[in-house]
Amino acid sequence: MTTLWVSFSEADAQGLTELAPMTTARQGHTATLLPDGKVLVAGGITEGGDATADVEIYDPKTNTWADAESMTVTRSHHTATLLKNGKLLVTGGVDKTEFRNNAEVYDPAANTWFAAGPMSEALRANHTATLLRDGRVLIAGGDGYLDDQEYEDTEVLNSAVIYNPATESWSTAAPMQTARQLHTATLLNDGKVLLSAGVGEFGGLVSVELYDPANNRWSASGVLKTPRWSHTATLLPNGKVLVAGGFEANNSTASVELYDSQRNTWSSVSPLLAARHLHTASLLQDGRVLIEGGVVKSGTASSAEIYNPAANTWVDTGRVLNKRYSHTITALPDGSLLLLGGLDANGILASAELFNPN
Repeated sequence: MTTLWVSFSEADAQGLTELAPMTTARQGHTATLLPDGKVLVAGGITEGGDATADVEIYDPKTNTWADAESMTVTRSHHTATLLKNGKLLVTGGVDKTEFRNNAEVYDPAANTWFAAGPMSEALRANHTATLLRDGRVLIAGGDGYLDDQEYEDTEVLNSAVIYNPATESWSTAAPMQTARQLHTATLLNDGKVLLSAGVGEFGGLVSVELYDPANNRWSASGVLKTPRWSHTATLLPNGKVLVAGGFEANNSTASVELYDSQRNTWSSVSPLLAARHLHTASLLQDGRVLIEGGVVKSGTASSAEIYNPAANTWVDTGRVLNKRYSHTITALPDGSLLLLGGLDANGILASAELFNPN
């Protein structure tokens, strides 16, 4: 996970701006900042309930959207990873009952996609993709089935694979200790990858494990106090990881836990002001964390909140322009935050808005 730095004032609520909407309303999509400062939005579920292959690009300088070359297949709940060479790797996903095991790479300079081959025998969605220090990409977990099976055989996966852009090839990584989907994956300062919680074969998980690319091994890394999925995990400047919210059994949770990578320990910190899941988390320039959107007890969240690690406190930032969950949030080069799509009580959104700290 590449850290994108932004700044935001606790007292600044007037920095919310409605932007030109996307051409296509979508949720379960990806939004990736490209090297030229534009944002590429790919796939997702549209208003008809089907996944799309459509791609569009937002230009922050002109507040305009432009169509880009479509992906080769429809997909939602996939991953998109910006490679060190400036190209974009998209993996997996699902369209209703058809899971994907193929991957493709977008070349911004040529506005073209080219096949990156099948990841493995497992077709998957709701997995994670992590850019490793050496430029390779770790794909872990998710739900799906083997390519000789059917949708009825869907299960939670413990398999992991690695893509090497230098050779444009896939290799099998060691399997995770626990099958999981809807989990988080965080690249730590030492180059290891922390996978937290998610949904396993029998429900929500508290287990956490670490992947070490140097020796291709997974190791247990403690347990959370609260099982959760559809949560967020944010790497803080001090190397600790803030795990916030998520869904627990039958309700959203306000629980927040902190991982200390030096001690390999977990501790509880101040809970969210509003229990929520399917939200987003953004690291701010001063080391605080912005939590935005999601599903709360009363429906869709109408406000955002900021965590201050130094004081271990949360502050309500005020109302947002559009309630949303299952959306994306992307930090732009000027430090503002771009919120796109998702869902509200009325359906799938095309709306876009900006959190501008200036």
